[in-house]
Amino acid sequence: MGLEASKKKEQEPIIIEIVEYENIDVILSKVIIPFSEVIRTSSVPDIYVGHEKIPFEKRHSLYRIIMRQEFAEPIKHLETEDK
Repeated sequence: MGLEASKKKEQEPIIIEIVEYENIDVILSKVIIPFSEVIRTSSVPDIYVGHEKIPFEKRHSLYRIIMRQEFAEPIKHLETEDK
């Protein structure tokens, strides 16, 4: 299989017509898709950017439950080390 692409900065889109589906895994393994084409920047800002300082007890109850479950074992481990 002689699939090659030049290393020009701006390449035209390439259309691959798949005729033999038996070799689709080989064909797909040769395809390179730049992250810049897959992950495009959104003009919609994030709702939460991480700069807010919200005390733990004022956070949403589901968030508190998840965090307590997630860190229950490490906290127990730290408490037993301190004793």
